[in-house]
Amino acid sequence: MLSNADLAEILALQADTETSATRQRALKRAARSAFLWPEEAAQLLSTGRSLTELHGVGPFVAEHLRGWIDNPPARDETHDVRREGFLTLAEARSILSRDVSWQQRLRGDLHMHTVWSDGSGTVMEMAEAGNEAGYEYVG
Repeated sequence: MLSNADLAEILALQADTETSATRQRALKRAARSAFLWPEEAAQLLSTGRSLTELHGVGPFVAEHLRGWIDNPPARDETHDVRREGFLTLAEARSILSRDVSWQQRLRGDLHMHTVWSDGSGTVMEMAEAGNEAGYEYVG
């Protein structure tokens, strides 16, 4: 089964060969979005749902994805993989779901945004939210 990371790479490669600028943009957008799809595209398809539920996937891209999922393309061993070593959101969720006790071991959050950047809360509100969550620290 092709993972979302595999599909991201295939989408990017396909974008490089596309002559239509509009289709090239659609393929590139989907390639970037694939890492943030909440579930594996192949699993979504296997349940009878539409691939267009995924961010950045319209009918044109969905048709390509379906074809690759049904009949995965041969891997080009000479090609340097652009997106090697990155976890997708779907993979991260799968890994984390294997042992939910990680949540009890969480001690803080080092990626918070306040009104000083692009967040909606003040520093004090972030600190209070961290305290309510039982965090030892926030940053």
